[in-house]
Amino acid sequence: MQPSVGAFLVIVLVVAVTIALTVRSRRKRTAGLAAQWQAFQQHRSSGQGEVLRVTRVYQHGRRGSKTVVTWCDTGRQQDAWFWDWHVPVGAYLLVNASSGYGPHSHNPNVLYVQPGKVRVWVPGQAARAAQRVSQ
Repeated sequence: MQPSVGAFLVIVLVVAVTIALTVRSRRKRTAGLAAQWQAFQQHRSSGQGEVLRVTRVYQHGRRGSKTVVTWCDTGRQQDAWFWDWHVPVGAYLLVNASSGYGPHSHNPNVLYVQPGKVRVWVPGQAARAAQRVSQ
């Protein structure tokens, strides 16, 4: 039994509508992330904090996350502890934080980030979305 031309056209129509909706959804998500990045850059230009990126999360604890961060202005990497937050890998943050001794790792230069010291943050995808939109 061969499928009819009408059934074939219905299948093609369903596939075309699905693709169109997927493309539209991705464009909306990209535009939203790009807008988040622009807002982040406006906060950054206020000069109230420094920008870092979460390079790696190596432990999620009950009270926070142990991470490696990269300072965006210098490229320097540093261990960091985020109190009461499981920070996502790749996130960009505008922070006011201080460094101190890390008793568990015996590291004299751990960045301690309290919850109220993160002024604003965006997921890592926001920077890529802004690049796609500007192209």
